[in-house]
Amino acid sequence: GQMQDFAASAKELAEHPSIQNDRRMLARAKALYSRALGGLGQVGESLVLAQEVAALGGGDTEDGIGEIEMLHSLVAALAESDEVAEAWKYALEMAELAAEESDQEAAGKAYWAVGNVAFLADDPEAGVHYHSLAAENLAPGNDVNTWALFNKGSALVRLAAGIADMETLECIERAELANSVTGGSPFQELEISMARAHWLLLNGKAEESASRLDEILGHRDLLPDHTLAEVEYVAALALRELGRNDEALVAASHSEKVFIVHGSHRMASEARQVIESINGS
Repeated sequence: GQMQDFAASAKELAEHPSIQNDRRMLARAKALYSRALGGLGQVGESLVLAQEVAALGGGDTEDGIGEIEMLHSLVAALAESDEVAEAWKYALEMAELAAEESDQEAAGKAYWAVGNVAFLADDPEAGVHYHSLAAENLAPGNDVNTWALFNKGSALVRLAAGIADMETLECIERAELANSVTGGSPFQELEISMARAHWLLLNGKAEESASRLDEILGHRDLLPDHTLAEVEYVAALALRELGRNDEALVAASHSEKVFIVHGSHRMASEARQVIESINGS
């Protein structure tokens, strides 16, 4: 898909001989590659690259965007590696840079990442605060596709934190609307559908959630491994709620294996908790 193409291009750029002696360009190229790998669920490799970028000094530029890019890749990789306290330290640095940033999109994406870490750190108040700042900077008039991605991402991280209120539903609805306007990919549509299924589950509609997740899993060929594992994780939660424990165990066990392979320790731990809750019941 597009992310694989982007990762391949970023890798080619990061390894190109012409930039190996340009610390700033090399750092920015590696930061892009790290983010691409993170998007593909290859968390371990993403973190290694992000740490290399940090060692290079981030490729600081006068406008600050280079340092934001460096911190963004490091924060995202640390968070997915379940090193949330360390991620939060760098996230706060990124928030300070975003406040001084004149490029609205760069600032908005930075606040978005900071909010994500806040939710993972069990600080939903800070998460909501930083995502509100992100929304102000990523208004749909600027880039509808980014607006769709932000609302989908915000919904997913809210749901992961157990927040299934009307604001979360509004994020899902805005993502659905923006995706329909841009003619987003089937993959995007399936991810947004997963968010709605998770919202239904957390609002006591496990049967409807499981049915929707089953539909998504019918299109597993369109999903990268790590996204498929995320769908299976939510499906395991829904199936457990319905008392379909054997099916829930299969889904949770497969998702855990994929998360471990990709270095996503946070999600592997979540899947393990589901398995243990069923085995202990």
